[in-house]
Amino acid sequence: MGSIRLPNFPALCNAHFELRSNPHCRHVTLASEKWALSTPLFLDADEEARLPGARLGLLAALCFPTCDASQLLAITKFLIVVLHWVDRPRSLYADEEMLDPIWTKYLRPTTRRDWQKRFQRHLAAFRLKRALAAQDAVQGVVPDLESYIDLRRDASGAKMLLDMIVYAEGLNIPQYIYEHPALRRLRQDAADIIAWSTAAAHCAGNLVKDTIANFLANEASLPCFDDWDLDVRAYVRGLKDCIAGTINWLYETDRFFGESAEDVRSSGWVFLS
Repeated sequence: MGSIRLPNFPALCNAHFELRSNPHCRHVTLASEKWALSTPLFLDADEEARLPGARLGLLAALCFPTCDASQLLAITKFLIVVLHWVDRPRSLYADEEMLDPIWTKYLRPTTRRDWQKRFQRHLAAFRLKRALAAQDAVQGVVPDLESYIDLRRDASGAKMLLDMIVYAEGLNIPQYIYEHPALRRLRQDAADIIAWSTAAAHCAGNLVKDTIANFLANEASLPCFDDWDLDVRAYVRGLKDCIAGTINWLYETDRFFGESAEDVRSSGWVFLS
């Protein structure tokens, strides 16, 4: 049995990013789990047993603290579908009927066409990289650090999570503003922090620490966007919510540290079987 020592991720994060929570968390958690458990031929028995401990309603509530209950429910349902794809790679290109109602009822009617294209592009990249990761696991391939970092950027689902900021906040950010180099750097930093913090066993501790510093430096250099500045500032706040929400959720869900979460939080030591 090996071990690694992680930085205190919440301490690193919470010193700079405020942790907020959506007041609809409990109601949405119960509603989303009821939806998942009552849908025929969706989750298998093991997934059903693990669903409450995953605390995906909490993840959504911490990442999107200001959206309404309907939006939070849509995001939580989506996270359940994503977790299903992660746990059952064979379903990556199946079970489309679980995503379609979320897309049709919640996401498509309230978002711009450029957002929809971007989200679908990130979804396709997620599926591809998860399939490649599953193939590597079967073949016993261990990627080098550079390859693994590139893989995690898409396979973690972080880009899709960040896409939800525009939906949850009802933002109107034109494509040319969205692609501004300053915003692109912030978005990349946020995605990397989320991707690497959820892959702690792969020497991600220093990467997370350094990228938080990069994010703060890039935020300080953010220019004014005139008529679009309020929406841009709300978007950046959303990036910070997703960073703080994900990092703190790591110690609340049982998917990463199990019953040892508090010990890991206080000591940093993770024992690998």
